[in-house]
Amino acid sequence: MIYKVLNSDEIAELQIELKRGLPGTAKVYYVIRNLLSGYLPGIELLVDDWPKWSCILLRPTSEKKVKRYFENTYICYTKNVSTLKYFVQRPDVIDWSKPAIFTGVPNDLVLLLTEMTRKYKGTLSSCEPRFMYAWTKQSPPELPEVPKGLRLSTLGPEHVSIMSQGWEWSRTDIEGYFLSVVERFDSSCLLDEQGTLRAYMCMQYNGSMAMLYIRPQYRKDGYFNIILSDLTRKILLKNNIAYGFIPTNDTCLINQSRELGFEWVPRGDMTWVKYTPPPKLGDLPPGNKTLVVGHKKGDVKEGNEDVKTPAQPLFINAIPLTIG
Repeated sequence: MIYKVLNSDEIAELQIELKRGLPGTAKVYYVIRNLLSGYLPGIELLVDDWPKWSCILLRPTSEKKVKRYFENTYICYTKNVSTLKYFVQRPDVIDWSKPAIFTGVPNDLVLLLTEMTRKYKGTLSSCEPRFMYAWTKQSPPELPEVPKGLRLSTLGPEHVSIMSQGWEWSRTDIEGYFLSVVERFDSSCLLDEQGTLRAYMCMQYNGSMAMLYIRPQYRKDGYFNIILSDLTRKILLKNNIAYGFIPTNDTCLINQSRELGFEWVPRGDMTWVKYTPPPKLGDLPPGNKTLVVGHKKGDVKEGNEDVKTPAQPLFINAIPLTIG
């Protein structure tokens, strides 16, 4: 068996199995739950074997059916990194002739993707690896006092245009993505008396808390603890896993999360990788018929793990799903 595309009944069976592995399986469990809820049209789910699977891969069925902000996205999960390395090399699993964004991949897979990139003469970029941190306590965190003149609220469609400004995004339709997540998932934000957003955070399609942004002038005012605690409480109230991804080199954010009570989740760490195929000779500028091939390591600017510029915000990353 090269791979198997699961039907809805089989996906539901897989979801039950993944639920038993929470919180470690959260990053794929919630994607699958949203797939079954109809939130991911044009996405299919592949496994390397069934029912004794080791690898899961979600991918678009066609560019016409998938949402624009989910184009060229591959969402990965595996019980065994070695098995995933073989799986992504099987015929027809990955279309290497088109751009691809790999989300949720183990750090150990980056080397193989680098090798595949060289084979197909493309380019590769990857973001800083992420640690997974989750709330594992029985009781929710205490909600810090909201400063006078501010209001704790939730994001709505009226905030989408503001949220979309300045985010680096390698996909199309950033506003469409933000609109979809604020309408479907929980969020938290702080508004001043004029209704201006000072800080916000929202959930993603993989169930994680992400897109944390705090205006630079307020980053020492305790907003992080307020909105993270608020969103965590909302998630726990629905009996879901409250978790997020933090860059491995962001010791400040890691320490803040630990102080609040979040704990590192073994085998939950991952990264995002973007593959770009080589340009066709006909697409090159006149007089330039040389293809430059290499591995470029840098930040992948995907929807839920983007960094807002020019000010560097605090952020907890989640799947692209740019997806993610």
